[in-house]
Amino acid sequence: MNRFTSTLSLVLAFGLLGSVPVSLAQTTVTTTEKTTTYSGVVSEINPSSSTIILKSETAPAPVTYTFTKETVFVDAQGNVVSSETIRNSPVTVEYMKEGDRTIVKRVVATRPSVTTHKEETTTHTEETR
Repeated sequence: MNRFTSTLSLVLAFGLLGSVPVSLAQTTVTTTEKTTTYSGVVSEINPSSSTIILKSETAPAPVTYTFTKETVFVDAQGNVVSSETIRNSPVTVEYMKEGDRTIVKRVVATRPSVTTHKEETTTHTEETR
């Protein structure tokens, strides 16, 4: 009987605690990511340093951005492309500031990439005797 009373007391105690508001220190952290865009022509892209340099008619000097593994490069239709295919192309970059670095989230080619097709014909003449 003593064990039953102890168990019943514990159940009632926990049940009462569940209905009593308990104030715990709680911190809510809200972070805001501000994404900005910039348009220009890719003058240089360097995979070894993860940088992309854009020139724009509106800016007096080229602007350097840092890209990461998470940076997405897409063509005008939204298809994913390699970073090399946008060299010398007009693009819009979506970026955000992270400390003193400008991190590119997405690079969008603003015109379709140019595909060149080279065809070569070779003529071979053979004489038989």
